[in-house]
Amino acid sequence: MITSMLLLLCSMSIFSQEKDSIIYIFPDKVEMKLYERIQKYTSFNDLDFDFYLTRLEKDTFRLSLSQHNKTGSGDWVYDTNRFILINDKKYPLLLDYDSMFGTSKPNEAGAFGNRDDGFVLRTQFIYEGYSIKFTKTGRYVSESLGIYRKIEK
Repeated sequence: MITSMLLLLCSMSIFSQEKDSIIYIFPDKVEMKLYERIQKYTSFNDLDFDFYLTRLEKDTFRLSLSQHNKTGSGDWVYDTNRFILINDKKYPLLLDYDSMFGTSKPNEAGAFGNRDDGFVLRTQFIYEGYSIKFTKTGRYVSESLGIYRKIEK
């Protein structure tokens, strides 16, 4: 009886996590290129991967891949509820709006009505490595290796 209750509670917890997350499905061409890129790192078991999505123009996006040592906590990427599905595996996904409007220290956001006075700590994401540009219809634009940082004008 206790075992069945534990199994039921565990399955409810797993379902709740799935229900609370948003899964992004990108066009097949993009997913295939990302999968090929990740496969180059399969010999490194101590690496985690995450992605950063930037809207460049009305219908053009850049998806940047980050590979890093597994840390498990303390990094924003582990707190996201958005994931990209590649083949049958989910990877964390951050959006450019996360760095524009999000804060890693919500308890230090200042007082209501006075948050713009320098109280809100913003996080800037810097991704170095592989990225792919594509349109929302799945048309491949380009791939590149480099450093990408969101800079406000």
